[in-house]
This record gives sequence, C-alpha cells and structure tokens, in this order.
Amino acid sequence: MKYLSLLSPVLLPMGLILMSVSLSANAGGAMHCKQQVVNTGDTLTTEKCGSPSDIREYSLPATYLNSDGDRVIDPSKLPTEYQEWTYDFGPTRLMRRLYATDNKVTKIESLGYGH
Repeated sequence: MKYLSLLSPVLLPMGLILMSVSLSANAGGAMHCKQQVVNTGDTLTTEKCGSPSDIREYSLPATYLNSDGDRVIDPSKLPTEYQEWTYDFGPTRLMRRLYATDNKVTKIESLGYGH
C-alpha cells in the first residue's frame, strides 16, 4: 500500500495523458450531427449533416514514377478528385472540416468555434 501511494503522483498524470491521446485520436475519425454520425471511409453526402457552409473541390492528375524515378502524368487514368467540406455549427460548437478523396471521407478535422 505504501508503494502505491508513492506511485500515484506519477501514475495519475500518465493515465490522464494516455486517456487524452486516445480520445483525440478517436475524435478525428467521426463527426456527430442531426443524430447521425459521419465516419472516415463513408461516402461524402449531405444526407447526414446537411449542406456545408464552405466547399472546396479540386482535382490532380493521376501520376506514376517512371523507370528514371521521375513523376509522370498518366493519361490512361482519370484525375483524382479532392473535396474539403467545412461545417459551421454556430458559436457554441466547434466547426468541422471533412476531407474526401473521390467522394470517400479520408479525414475529419476539428476547427475553432463557429460564427
């Protein structure tokens, strides 16, 4: 019992750090809105959370490395489509940004409080 009381000042902060790291890792993989959840890997759609406040879309050509190690555009493949959707839920909630590649959510990011 004596040893446990000596270790607790060390173990408690370590446990809190590990808990916060695991919570932040999980927080980036899902977004809750309208009793729905958007997860990484889901198809990008407005059905779960409605229309975003900002949309950015762009495409990049498909590329490959040739035998010399140079990156070359591959004309036989379609360009990769990228989307960034930002949701502003108001001043009492954090804004969220969804990143998608070819309409599949790849990352969910928390931003500052909304407007």
